Amino acid sequence: MFRFIAGLSLILASVQVSAALDIQTWQTTKGAKVMYVHSPGLPMLDVEVVFDAGSARDGDKWGLAAMTTAMVGTQTPELNEQQISQQTNALGARISGNVGRDMASFSLRTLTRESILQPALKLFTESLTQSVFNPQIFERERQRALVGLQQQQVSPSQLAQNAFWKGVYDQHPYGHPVSGSVESVKALKLEDLKAFYQRYFVSANATVSIVGDLSRTQAQEVVEQLLADLPKGSAAPALPKPKSLSEAKQQIIDFEASQTHFRMGQLGVERGHPDYYALFLGNHLLGGSGFGSLLMEEVREKRGLVYGVGSGLAPLKVAGPWVSYLSTKNESAKEAEKVVKDTLVAFMDSIDDQHFQAIKDNLIGGFPLRIDSNAKIIGYISMIGFYGLPLDYLEQFPKIIESLSKQDVLKAWNRHFHPEEMVTVMVGKPA
Repeated sequence: MFRFIAGLSLILASVQVSAALDIQTWQTTKGAKVMYVHSPGLPMLDVEVVFDAGSARDGDKWGLAAMTTAMVGTQTPELNEQQISQQTNALGARISGNVGRDMASFSLRTLTRESILQPALKLFTESLTQSVFNPQIFERERQRALVGLQQQQVSPSQLAQNAFWKGVYDQHPYGHPVSGSVESVKALKLEDLKAFYQRYFVSANATVSIVGDLSRTQAQEVVEQLLADLPKGSAAPALPKPKSLSEAKQQIIDFEASQTHFRMGQLGVERGHPDYYALFLGNHLLGGSGFGSLLMEEVREKRGLVYGVGSGLAPLKVAGPWVSYLSTKNESAKEAEKVVKDTLVAFMDSIDDQHFQAIKDNLIGGFPLRIDSNAKIIGYISMIGFYGLPLDYLEQFPKIIESLSKQDVLKAWNRHFHPEEMVTVMVGKPA
């Protein structure tokens, strides 16, 4: 995997930007989508390459995407693992990789000084496009992954998370853990990783995002250099739509602990769904705004059942979940569950005007802080590019939030969520 290599520490000051970012986009001759923002405030460059190669592409080989991502950048035809690490440190660059259900992503952060930029880009390019899958490194990474998976088996929070996704998605590609299982990772072969790399790590399946002190012409040159050795290939096929629940599901996993970890939720919406704004605003009020949320007020402040409680939406290529979460003493688990459900039902019935306006003001007033650095900007434009959102998404987001009424929010929540059909998971010894 691309290691998180700090090298010489690169401390980024916040860059004040407006929501009206000048996002430019184009497509390379090999079919890759490019997202670009010129940010001259600092002599730095951020590059992120995202492939539609997340765990949803594992098939029956769970953990394949995660293991492939872990291997990319560990060795090239010219450089071994130690040499890659030494060169990255010497340049003061930062190279990293990550994998989720939808995507595998790889990023570079470097100074734009020519003597640093060109060798950093060359190293990043070779690591990404000319990876060598060394059998010894593969076995080491497999053992590392197995240790992590074994640790998950004694983590009640992770057990609850995995059970919740399985409960919501069942046999859908989102239903299994991103990192796979002990059994599936043990069964992986090096040839599986090579085949996955050759199928999904191709130009037509890539989105490249660039933010920094480079002109568009320079950015185009960077992309051409970066993708020159990647085959064109083809985009990944569309994912199947998950099936909505028709009845409630409840699972209690017996776990020796003083606390019970709780998850409750169901299918939400995909990225780009027109109801997302209303659902996002409603969730911010219900459980997404920390101490300003209804769940925090009802479960913690009024009853003292938890230290923390919240909820979140995770929109993906196809409908992602909405989930509420908390941990509490075993003796109070059932009471906490009831309070969460009652709070959800009451919220979906009526919203207090004053609280609603306060949450809107909080979201709109804090929005500029979401894009006040290059690192945040590249995260957003990668999302916009990968999910095919409008280029003015960031500009329109606070305007749409401002335009929503509480009736809009209530209608959207009642269209998509049904309290009587929730997936509920408890891990612990709920009394």
